Amino acid sequence: MTLAHKISTLIPKKIASYIRPYYHLFKIKITLFRRGINYYFDNNYGGWIILFPIVNKTPLKLICRSSKELKRISRFGLNKKDVVWKWLNWLEEESILFDVGSGSGFEGLTAGHLHNSKVVFIEPYTPSIETILKSIYLQKKRNNAKWEVVHAGCTDKDSYTRLGMHNIPNPGETLNTFGSDSNNYNDGGKTNRTNIVIQQWVKGVSLDSLVFKHKLAYPDFVKIDVDGHETSVINGASELLKSNHVKSWVIEITLESTINKITEIMKKNGYTPVEDTNHYPGYKIKTIDRVFIRNDYLSKWEVFSKEWEG
Repeated sequence: MTLAHKISTLIPKKIASYIRPYYHLFKIKITLFRRGINYYFDNNYGGWIILFPIVNKTPLKLICRSSKELKRISRFGLNKKDVVWKWLNWLEEESILFDVGSGSGFEGLTAGHLHNSKVVFIEPYTPSIETILKSIYLQKKRNNAKWEVVHAGCTDKDSYTRLGMHNIPNPGETLNTFGSDSNNYNDGGKTNRTNIVIQQWVKGVSLDSLVFKHKLAYPDFVKIDVDGHETSVINGASELLKSNHVKSWVIEITLESTINKITEIMKKNGYTPVEDTNHYPGYKIKTIDRVFIRNDYLSKWEVFSKEWEG
């Protein structure tokens, strides 16, 4: 029990509830200050404008529209051993990135700013889409990146279905269920998806349909973070996998059986798993970020890894 929690038990609940969000926001701002992340609140955007420091570049400018988004950016890139952060820094200049399950868009925005990439954000949650759009607007004259925004859930086929939301639809919320059906998710019961409080009809797209039907350019790199829905996303990328055009994938995968299944699919299509980050070491339900590299690109990852670790 933390000191703050102990103090909260000694004062009336109403007062504790009133003070708590201000206390947490204060802690977030302390972290931002210590990391040298400058920020200010802008009423026109309805959020905090963040100037996120990037080595040897102008700061990445983006928006956080809630304390949850602000907390996330305060921790973003903090752990050098985080394989997603490492992978984002490794991407090639002016490459094309599909950011599947973009959330607030921090990863895609970073890739665009670092490498002048073309980034395709694929995200079904409307509050996150607004954050992404406002952050893209802030990129003017700061880099030569290009941006596409696909307001849709990524799945195994084109569809039109409900997105179930489990909390107030505020920016920074990440617990949503595409298709409003927990059977579409394989996370071993880690997340309770039965309590849906509001729904919105949204488009569903597959990676194959984006490339072969809707004619988006082939991605060079793909990031997938869909909280247990990754099997459906991979099932909808069979033709893209066979094309062998993608140079590398980083996929958040939950559950040992799903990790094994997706890893076998990737291996059969010419991709080697090279590095993981375990989200919750020791926890019975395993969730990892796993990097897969096309076999002819393995040496480039090895060279970068030595430089990164050095």
